[in-house]
Amino acid sequence: MGAVFSARGITADAVVSRADFRPFLMSDFNIRTILAPYGDGFVARAEGLLDEPYPQLCASMYMQFVRNGNRSNYEALYFRRRSMLTTFVMAELYEGKGRFVDRIIDGIWFIMEESSWIIPAHNWSGKPVTGGVVSLPDTFSTTDEGDDMKHIDLFSAGTGGQMAWLWYLTGDILDRENPVIRARLYSQLHQRILHPFYTYDHDWWMGVRGNTLNNWTPWIVSNILTVLALCEDNDDNRRAGVAKCMEILDRYIAFLPEDGGCDEGPGYWGVAGGSLFDCLELLYDLTGGKINVFDEPVIRRFCEYIMNVCIKEDQYINFADAASRLHPDFRMISRMGRKIGSPRLSAFASTIVYSPETCPLADAQSYRFYANLAEPIPQPLPFLPTQHTFFDDLQIAISREITDDGVGMFLALKGGNNAESHNHNDVGQFILFDRGTPIIMDAGVEQYCRDTFSDKRYTLWAMRGNYHNIANINGTEQQPGGTYRAKVLSYDETSGALKLDLTGAYPETAGIASYTRDAVLCGSTVTVHDALTLTAPGHACFRYLTVDEPVIEGNVIRFASGHTAVFDPALTASVDPVDLGGGKIAREWRREMLWRITLSTADSITACEHTLTFDRT
Repeated sequence: MGAVFSARGITADAVVSRADFRPFLMSDFNIRTILAPYGDGFVARAEGLLDEPYPQLCASMYMQFVRNGNRSNYEALYFRRRSMLTTFVMAELYEGKGRFVDRIIDGIWFIMEESSWIIPAHNWSGKPVTGGVVSLPDTFSTTDEGDDMKHIDLFSAGTGGQMAWLWYLTGDILDRENPVIRARLYSQLHQRILHPFYTYDHDWWMGVRGNTLNNWTPWIVSNILTVLALCEDNDDNRRAGVAKCMEILDRYIAFLPEDGGCDEGPGYWGVAGGSLFDCLELLYDLTGGKINVFDEPVIRRFCEYIMNVCIKEDQYINFADAASRLHPDFRMISRMGRKIGSPRLSAFASTIVYSPETCPLADAQSYRFYANLAEPIPQPLPFLPTQHTFFDDLQIAISREITDDGVGMFLALKGGNNAESHNHNDVGQFILFDRGTPIIMDAGVEQYCRDTFSDKRYTLWAMRGNYHNIANINGTEQQPGGTYRAKVLSYDETSGALKLDLTGAYPETAGIASYTRDAVLCGSTVTVHDALTLTAPGHACFRYLTVDEPVIEGNVIRFASGHTAVFDPALTASVDPVDLGGGKIAREWRREMLWRITLSTADSITACEHTLTFDRT
């Protein structure tokens, strides 16, 4: 995919001044009116927090990430601070009685006093380029030419976007108390966000070095655009900042596959495709609608990705670091469908409405949060998913059994490579559901820690090939890296059958002469066929994960869901538990353990061909 803004000759000349900027192009942006449907909810939340002290963010807790790998302890308190502050601001803007003003002042002051808005796992402070994470932020030092603000990460940008909105909305409230508060906040936003953005190009998410980009890019840029829109008074800087944002977004869009697929999976799509949409909305609003690229085909496909990977209700394909259950932002998706001209996407949004009476949650997509407050709840519309979907760049084929009452059997098979963003070693992985019940599943990912994004990543069980629905050949698992990949041999648009060459997904030490896998859903029957030839006598084990303990009867696997799978009687079946240890995966699957089925060949084979046939009983 190529660039969009530069290809269309789009410049930042049309960017309006801060005085002329109107959020969401509303002629009368009245925050109290926008808050009205949710105001009582925010007030109730704020009342419940009145006696709760803001969390203390201690240096020793910041250091835990380097000391013992824990990142969640600090992050939980960091995000709690920000959530509490936004709740108090929303409640005060709606109610206007002054009850929450001191809590607002305290929250803003606490956040301004943080040495860094960058979280411990992303702390590269003091380093000119991305390097090793250090245990404490080296800000406010006198080293490195005396410039102590060089980096922007996901959550410093998210904090910037949040605080820019609070600065923009609280003038009447805070300036009556003391104008120093907002004056200092304005200075902090320029120092911590706009200065490093204007000055440096070394952060990897900018893509200046031609490196691969992921959700960090649109996520961060959306928040930088928010700060520019609300808090940059200098018109030259506004235009230059927007121009730089478009250059960075062009680099990101150039990495998107033509099929519109998100290699980070549905769990990250909200901060990949969703954040790209946030950026496009901001650019549209910043220019009074003159920057408008919603009609770009790859952007449309990237937005529509989410409706194509839904299994049923809150269940989504969870390859790589994705959760098995999601609640995508239906307000944003409804608006997205209108902007890109996709009635089907808007209809999909109406089918995933989740707790509509609940206030939208403030997070690190701050422009979206306020846009969602103004977004009406989508009215129910008929939506029927497609029977077969193929992402040819990602090499993911999806098939559904369409029944009178919705979707029955659901099959997804992936090829791809082992250098995808948030990758697991899972080339050839497939999952199988029936009416939302998992039969063969992907475990997902455990709570992030220091090892998750380090050279120890593939020592973690959930990332390893041995715990995916693929083969271990001659005792050899798949390895990480872009050289380990599948080739698409064929895809049938009518049947949805995908055939993959998996030979290149394994190192040479596996001794594979050829290895193919194909899968197809026909009615309510799924067949997965493997054909393996070895360079010398050896053996293979075919692994499959399921949620509840299955029973093996001869060459039949009986699942707790009531389904069966018939396999080649020449293979030997065994079942072993996978203890989840009460972690994140256990909570998502609501199980203390998963079960791994292994179908093993004899010890000295040179070839193996077998078909696994799944049916309802």
